[in-house]
This record gives sequence, C-alpha cells and structure tokens, in this order.
Amino acid sequence: MNGEQLRKKTSSGGIVYGTMLSTGRNPRWSQAISAFGLDYVIIDTEHAPRSRAEVADFLAAFTYSGVVPIVRIPIPASHYVTMYLDAGAQGVLAPYCETVDQVKEVVAAARWRPLKGALADRVIETGELPSEATRAYLENRNKNNVCIIG
Repeated sequence: MNGEQLRKKTSSGGIVYGTMLSTGRNPRWSQAISAFGLDYVIIDTEHAPRSRAEVADFLAAFTYSGVVPIVRIPIPASHYVTMYLDAGAQGVLAPYCETVDQVKEVVAAARWRPLKGALADRVIETGELPSEATRAYLENRNKNNVCIIG
C-alpha cells in the first residue's frame, strides 16, 4: 500500500489498520510489524528521541515492506513536514494544530511542496498556480502524501 491508496481507502469508507512507534529504535522491527498486516505505521518524533537518520531508516524499511510510513512531527510547522516527506515519509501527523494558519501551513507543505512562502499561501487561499503544468507536476509529486491534523 502507498499513501495515495491509504487515502482512497479511507475516503471511500474503508477500514485501515495501523500503529504508532514511540519507543522502538531499531528499524529491524519494521519486518516484524509488517507481518502483522498493518496498512500504516506512525513514527513518533514528538515524544521519542529520534535522529533524522533513525527516522530515515524506519521510513525506508516500512516503504520497502508495503506499510505506509507516517511521521508524527514535533510541532505543526512546514519545516518538519517537508523535512520528513523529503526523507521518505508518505505522510505526517501534525499534533496540536490550534489555529487556521497552522493548518494551512501544514497542508500547504504536504500538498504543494516544494512551494513555500507567498506562493504556497496563494495556492492555499485561491488555488492558483503559475500554470496547469505546475499543478500537474505538484499533484503527481505529492500524490502519496497523507496529512493528518491533530
């Protein structure tokens, strides 16, 4: 399964199964977890002390095993969204989104990366992009990204 398939399944009312990794530090666990038949796993970086390299190892292992890797970012900020998507996450869980601006920032980063700043703001507010070719490129590039607002 990939992020796009996970989104489509939940959008059509399907049931998906997953878990959150908070304390496991060895990516070898991904093989055992994959055998459980899970659709996704959330890798916690909010409460767990994980380096970017450790997270990247988990992301590669879960992607290879067909389990959608989602990262719970420490704060709702576009920097963390793009950092983990660039590392191979197929989604982010943004905790404690308390304002509309935080939600817009996280969604823009997940849906329209690598756009940033005023251009990303314009896309979120109006849906306008520089061209239809840009839209097609960004939609294809980000089609596997799952964005969960907490």
